Amino acid sequence: RDIANALKKIGFEVTSGFDLDFRSMRLAVRDFSEQAEEADIVVVYYAGHGIEVGGENYLIPVNAELKCDRDVDFEAIRLEALLASLETVDGLKIVLVDACRNNPFSVQMASRNATRSIGRGLARIEPSGVLVGYAAKGGTFALDGKGRNSPYASALLKHLTEPGLELGKLFRKVRDTVYAATGGEQE
Repeated sequence: RDIANALKKIGFEVTSGFDLDFRSMRLAVRDFSEQAEEADIVVVYYAGHGIEVGGENYLIPVNAELKCDRDVDFEAIRLEALLASLETVDGLKIVLVDACRNNPFSVQMASRNATRSIGRGLARIEPSGVLVGYAAKGGTFALDGKGRNSPYASALLKHLTEPGLELGKLFRKVRDTVYAATGGEQE
């Protein structure tokens, strides 16, 4: 909610969804991608759980049960599908993923495929045409933090509304702020 308010403050038209189940999340991505087609700048901010399975990143809806690795294909949203939904947008596309936290299903989740690993954090990807910012570097966990927002969200909020800040400089400042706030535990 705080990121949505900050984006509104700097002039973005904001569409929000909170605590979405699988169907609602898929429809929200579809509807947003249609609304965003004519935008000069599109920002997607996802906060919640994410998981890497077999080198593929998934965003986890609130109703997912994930008892084994193959369940992600039926109960989670592929990050790649979210990125693909923005392909028709001509403007700048930014996807911020605050979902690199520990896998809440790791205790119950079994791997049914010997070639499909269940990873730590999210896997790094190199999408073309989309700038993707992660809360933590590939293969590591992001912390939830102690306050209202995660260290990543707090850092974004601190720097997002700074006037005239070039995008690369914004992300370097966010990285440095997260690193300092977590005592070097998260980068």
